[in-house]
Amino acid sequence: MLQINEVNVKHWSTIGSRGAFGEALADIGEQMADVVALTADLADSTRTRSFSQHFPERFFQVGIAEQNLVGVSSGLALAGKIPFAATFGSFAATRCCEQVRDDVAYPNLNVKLVGILSGAAQGIVGVTHYGLEDVAITRSFGNMVVLSPCDGAEAVKATWAAARHVGPVYLRFTGGGNAPIIYNGEFPFEIGKAITLREGDDVALIATGSMVSYALEAAESLRARDISARVVDMHTIKPLDREVVEHACAELNLIVSIEEHSIVGGLGTAVAEVIAGQGKAPKLIRMGFPDAYQHFASYEGYLSQAGLTVSNIVGVVMDNLGH
Repeated sequence: MLQINEVNVKHWSTIGSRGAFGEALADIGEQMADVVALTADLADSTRTRSFSQHFPERFFQVGIAEQNLVGVSSGLALAGKIPFAATFGSFAATRCCEQVRDDVAYPNLNVKLVGILSGAAQGIVGVTHYGLEDVAITRSFGNMVVLSPCDGAEAVKATWAAARHVGPVYLRFTGGGNAPIIYNGEFPFEIGKAITLREGDDVALIATGSMVSYALEAAESLRARDISARVVDMHTIKPLDREVVEHACAELNLIVSIEEHSIVGGLGTAVAEVIAGQGKAPKLIRMGFPDAYQHFASYEGYLSQAGLTVSNIVGVVMDNLGH
């Protein structure tokens, strides 16, 4: 298994989470002979090119036919293989929605669906290529695990966890290259167990994917204003770590969820579902993309339009704590 060390971590930061995924998949292929990879004319974009070069007999290029990508993956799973089917996050969840539901989730097959460049990572390519609804869709399917790593090291861990998990998994990758480093060294990763990166007594910032680094920056800025922010890396959106949310409900008066996804049906909704069952219900602010489509913009511009900036996170917390 690839080592989580300083050299690798810096390298993965440069190439981004999907690049780290590509290296992890090739590494997994060396150690798990049943693993196969598929893509829909996106070997370079999905970073599955390395796997195809190392294991050409275990790589399948189905062309621009995403529904077929899922169908072929299901057939390979029925034949005892562990298929990783990679395409853009928007295509994986929307264009293939029926096939993922009926061919993967319903029969509970061991298919790993990989959504690269999810969220707004495709920048000015436009709304058709943004993956702003993929979590809402995939988490609604029975049997489906939804993973959303925050940096290169966690992308490696999540890819290995997906390979070892028996059953359907959706792996979501957001952000681009030159990404912030969250994990500098070895750390535990378990499906369904969130990681508390920073303790705090005033507010819980529950973030996922690219937004974890924003939450950490916001927490540091809030500290300078005498506000203590707990930061949680919710790398698994399904099954959600209910215990972490329940503890926040019992101990704090404010929870802020932060995601590069629509506020409808994603991490914030999953957190709200837990809060709804608690005796003490703190205020929940869901930060993400609004229930509308924004104007075309660069990646950073699109995030800014949605209010997904460190300064806005700080402002939202201060406003809701009465500062």
